[in-house]
Amino acid sequence: MVDDPEGGPAKTPGAPLRPLPATRVALVGLGLIGGSLAKATRRAWPGVTVLGVDRPAILEVAREALLIDEAAPLDGAADLIAGADLVVFCLPVLGIAQALERFAPALRARAVATDTGSTKRVIVEAAARLGLHRFVGGHPMAGKAQGGLAHADAALFAGARWFLCPAPGVDPAALLLLRQWVRDLGARPVELDAAEHDRSVALTSHLPHVVANAIAEAVLDGGALDAAGGSLKDVLKVAGAPFETWGDTLATNAEAVRAALDDLRARLGDIASSLEDKERMRDLFARGRACRERLVGGERDSSPPERT
Repeated sequence: MVDDPEGGPAKTPGAPLRPLPATRVALVGLGLIGGSLAKATRRAWPGVTVLGVDRPAILEVAREALLIDEAAPLDGAADLIAGADLVVFCLPVLGIAQALERFAPALRARAVATDTGSTKRVIVEAAARLGLHRFVGGHPMAGKAQGGLAHADAALFAGARWFLCPAPGVDPAALLLLRQWVRDLGARPVELDAAEHDRSVALTSHLPHVVANAIAEAVLDGGALDAAGGSLKDVLKVAGAPFETWGDTLATNAEAVRAALDDLRARLGDIASSLEDKERMRDLFARGRACRERLVGGERDSSPPERT
């Protein structure tokens, strides 16, 4: 893992920025992440032309909110994408892989491209197979409980880690542009191999979501909801996140998530047999407190429930 390889701190939102070396930025998908990127781009670089690709109804809302300058539906966006300098795919993971296939000829024209999908190996491998050497896989660790364009926020990425997962042979100029872009949006770029990214987020994001939903199911099936208090509410903060996103996430990272669940199953078995061992329980709670304090003290939440 290479953390912020250019050495500079993330930019403070609203601070004067260097000119973006792209004059036409296309956002494919205008949900929470794509809409927030549109707002952040408007604020940081008012002179940049923002191009939107999504369903007609969403494009109409984005136009009325002055978030985009030009628009096209997904099935008619080839020309718009071919004319962009920077293209960002903000769709569920399998939708991104399909869009790369569809728009590969347009992307080869000139654009630097990236994405915001929550798993990276499937996407990075698809881009390499298609010969997209100016594509760098990306994943901003930012989100909200509420999804959709209505909840877009220009400051969503402030202070967040933003993973960049370049494949071997990627154009260095493309990676350089994306490092600057991420930092100037207020985030912190972290370079990581795609497979290692997927293993890491399986533990820090995907496992918590699966476990939260499993606990919710256990409580409902056990008929114990009337006894619920603050502890259960805290644990279930990420339960029930949009399956439109999470279905792809789990399907494309099943191996790593399965390994994380197998490890957790073994740990739970050990805990179940040690409940009366106060020293073991004391150590378990102490490690839990240490993990929480490190997160609260140094990082913003790295497991947002929504990615599109």
